[in-house]
Amino acid sequence: MKEEWSDKEDVAKNRKHFLDGLNIDPKTVVMPEIVHGAKILAAGKSDWGKTLKGADGLVTTLEGVFLMVTVADCFPIFIYDPVTQAVALAHAGWRGIIDKISLKLIEKLQGLGSDPNNLILGLGPGICQKHFVVKKDVLTLFQEEYPQAVLIRNHDGYIDLRKAMTRDFQKLGVSHHNIEVSNNCPLCHNGIYGSFRKEGVHAPASAAVIGMR
Repeated sequence: MKEEWSDKEDVAKNRKHFLDGLNIDPKTVVMPEIVHGAKILAAGKSDWGKTLKGADGLVTTLEGVFLMVTVADCFPIFIYDPVTQAVALAHAGWRGIIDKISLKLIEKLQGLGSDPNNLILGLGPGICQKHFVVKKDVLTLFQEEYPQAVLIRNHDGYIDLRKAMTRDFQKLGVSHHNIEVSNNCPLCHNGIYGSFRKEGVHAPASAAVIGMR
């Protein structure tokens, strides 16, 4: 679902329309604040309707608690554990990846009894490598930590964030058979998805949601 950031009334209407289509009561939705970090929090029914401060990801084992994030170039990460009946949802940009949001997600789920090998993981639409050209400081960080995700062309550095995250999750024990990656990019498919990098602060955001009934 896309939503305009610039009009709070329109955002509320769009979210309600989106959630109504999924038969989800907006009052049962919990969101992270999204600060481009790597903090993961557990969400419960006492958090219904709230935005949890300082977090970029949430986990829950409770039916009827629906987790939602918004993205516009960054990636939504969906995780489901069919054994422990846990779900997780996170917002991941380059800062979160460098800060090991993948590790924080897995550690939080392991604290709830999850075995990484059981996890089913999806990476939603996000900026592709050909559109993610970065400055030298960011390039250096990725060259040190994710050299296989870096492309240098005409003195510019391009980062494959999908590859970086996939590598992280596989190293943490998630089977490659259980990882599904969307190849859709908000810049390649602009008009379907909003792109902060292309459209600025008035870019439409996409909403992602996960939960159990």
